[in-house]
Amino acid sequence: MTMRFFDTAHRMPLYLWCFGYAILWIATSYSLDPTVPYDAVEALNWGINGEWGSPKNPWLVGSMMLPVIAIKAISLSFYWYFTHFIAIAIGMFGVWQLAFRLTDKVELAWLAILSLNLSGIINFDIIPYNDNYLLVMLWPWALLFFLKAIDDHPKWWLAFALAIGLATMAKYSSLAIVGSVFLLSLFVAKVRRHYREPVFYLAIALWFLLVTPNIWWLVHNDFAAFKWVDSQIERGFNLHTTLAVLSVFYPLIIVGIIIYLSGGRIGWPQKQSNKLMNIVILLPLLIIYGWFSFNLGGRITEWLQPFSAVAPALLVGSITLPPRKSLLGTLRVLAVFGVLMLIGYAAVMLANVRGAGEKFVGINVFTRQLDQRWSERYSTPLRYVGGEYLHQWLTFYSHYRPQTIQPWEIGDGAPPNIYNRHIKESDIVEYGALLVGERGTSCQKEHFQPMLAAWPGLTVSHKEAFTFQAQPGADPETVCIGFVDPQKTQHHQ
Repeated sequence: MTMRFFDTAHRMPLYLWCFGYAILWIATSYSLDPTVPYDAVEALNWGINGEWGSPKNPWLVGSMMLPVIAIKAISLSFYWYFTHFIAIAIGMFGVWQLAFRLTDKVELAWLAILSLNLSGIINFDIIPYNDNYLLVMLWPWALLFFLKAIDDHPKWWLAFALAIGLATMAKYSSLAIVGSVFLLSLFVAKVRRHYREPVFYLAIALWFLLVTPNIWWLVHNDFAAFKWVDSQIERGFNLHTTLAVLSVFYPLIIVGIIIYLSGGRIGWPQKQSNKLMNIVILLPLLIIYGWFSFNLGGRITEWLQPFSAVAPALLVGSITLPPRKSLLGTLRVLAVFGVLMLIGYAAVMLANVRGAGEKFVGINVFTRQLDQRWSERYSTPLRYVGGEYLHQWLTFYSHYRPQTIQPWEIGDGAPPNIYNRHIKESDIVEYGALLVGERGTSCQKEHFQPMLAAWPGLTVSHKEAFTFQAQPGADPETVCIGFVDPQKTQHHQ
């Protein structure tokens, strides 16, 4: 049965593995993860604003949230996990296809996709990010379409432009692939000859069509996203980058050892297409490694993760001497390891190891209390919230799905992560707002000064102290809540 599963020309086992994997991880993470990561709150807000850019990313991250914004019956939390692991399933399928294209061997294609189980890149490590999951989905297909464009037919440049254009609008690090392909088009005849193909220019136009709106947004918003990236960097030599590379790419070492023990050898590939594929990834990777070795960036691991997702396909594509021994046993072990990863994740959450199963779960209780109190005081729905950090979470967890009243500001310091580009003071006056104070500050000392300075026409009619406990065992903290009465509503009490 196992032999038939891994060594078949039919694609059904591949579909079963990828999408069965996704379904199991969606169900498990949605059921056991106590709260979504902050990136989910950001993505929802950027989608609500509906702009061609955001303080950190281009437009695709927010656009991914548009279906759940439009269809309020869908749980925001469920949608977060659903989109992540469906994207992962599509990306895994792409890794298999890319590896098969590079090797023409089903067994090695399975080795590439199953080796992803050796790290958290396709499961728990991808959940916290609102952009990397899109790169894990899109990069394998972009690379596959590049190969098909230079080997099969120029029409595949259009598919490459679409995939890499969307990836660029998910995260600017995708420009690394664009840059590599551009350099190859200048110096490698096999790629350069496509400048004579009209469809090549259509592909360039398609890519620019996707990215130009974001360029326009950046120009008109002080290049906020680029400045945010720069703010994360500290100058100076460090070994953190080397450790990050090892922590992300260690599965390749394991797979390399497996190949050697099976009688195979790895080297620089002889086939030109395989060489070019390695250059597309290794060139920017070496540049990133060198630059970050002298510029400490706390998010280097996050930058490297999409590279590690496609790396197994490139590794098997660099096998110069095929393994003499069957890899069937190895494939079984890697498949079982994928199942153990899921069981281990569930066990950590259920056992609440280091508080993982209850992390920030108090925000759910806190939000329900505020929703109830608002409904007791007013007959109109809660449309707007503002104030300190906790108010941002209300935009995600409140059943009213309120919007923030934090205005967009770029002139003084870093722009806010969560903001409302379209809010007017008259809207807040008409529908009211709930203001959240600083944790640990009593109502006698809380005056909501930042929000009232931004909106001088607002009046806090009532203050009330609530208790916020981030998770069981954490110290309870007082949070003062201010109520701005809606202008046109019946006031209950």
